[in-house]
Amino acid sequence: MNENATTAPIKARLANLDELCTTLLPGYLSPVPSRDSIRRWLNAERVPRFKMNPNASRGGGPAFYSVVHVERLLRERTVFVPPSLGSIGPARVLGTPE
Repeated sequence: MNENATTAPIKARLANLDELCTTLLPGYLSPVPSRDSIRRWLNAERVPRFKMNPNASRGGGPAFYSVVHVERLLRERTVFVPPSLGSIGPARVLGTPE
C-alpha cells in the first residue's frame, strides 16, 4: 500500500472492475489479481454492486461496485509489506485461500 492510498480522498462513488484494477487496487495489491478473482472476492464479501439495468432478464450491462466499500475492505483485509521486506512477497489478502 502506498502512502497516497491512505491519505487521498475518495472522489468516485462507483467503479467497474476495469477502473478498480487500474486506479484503486494497485495502491493496495501488487500484482493486481485477475478480474475473475477480484469479482469472486468482492461478491463473497458482499460489496454492494449496481447494474445499469437491474431489471434485465440477462446481463444488464457492466456491474459497478461501491468504491467506498471496496476501499474499506482493502484497508481491513490487506497487510502492508514495506519495500525493505519486499523479498518476502506481495501483499496478501487476509481470509482468502492460498
